[in-house]
Amino acid sequence: MNQIQQSTPAAELTEHIDGRTLRRTRNRDAVITALLAMIREGDLHPAATEIADRAGVSHRSIFRYFDDLDDLVRTAIDRALMDAGPLSGIPDIGIGTFQTRVEALVDARLALFEHVDGAMQLARMRAHSIPSIDEEIAAIAQVFRDQVAVHFASELEGHDASTREHVVDAVVVLTSYDSFTIHIRLLHHDIDRIREGWNTALRALLDS
Repeated sequence: MNQIQQSTPAAELTEHIDGRTLRRTRNRDAVITALLAMIREGDLHPAATEIADRAGVSHRSIFRYFDDLDDLVRTAIDRALMDAGPLSGIPDIGIGTFQTRVEALVDARLALFEHVDGAMQLARMRAHSIPSIDEEIAAIAQVFRDQVAVHFASELEGHDASTREHVVDAVVVLTSYDSFTIHIRLLHHDIDRIREGWNTALRALLDS
């Protein structure tokens, strides 16, 4: 004979807590996703009420999920950079002809910067009030620096140690997000123009 198991008060409480935790996690993720979507659409200053409406949560609830707007912005930027992780590497790093490697670096950086452009604009704007953002961007720059040293090792080995350091620094700056945004927003270049310029400059810098 099958026995009918009745829920105990403890089991009902656990189920209630688990359901509330799941709902909180789901709503928190919805808020982050909403903010990132608005950023990608060009709205870098959305109000909390607008974010809540986009996420489908109550206006008051945002501040149950995040300490304040800085906390939400920092969390959203962290999410955007984490999601962009697969784009942060250089395919077949260090492999291929010089021209192939130059093109691989340029293509990788452009794909990454196009993907994170909105989040990075917001990060730059809010870095003064959220110091951890600058720390994270600095850590990424160091990763890029290490990648460049590996990717162009054969071109760098002919230089003394000091010159190698300077050349690596120059490559990192040349292909940085700051360079990307200067081309896009100040010089009004499109992606093809940036690609051509970076390829030309890298060949001149490294093939000497």
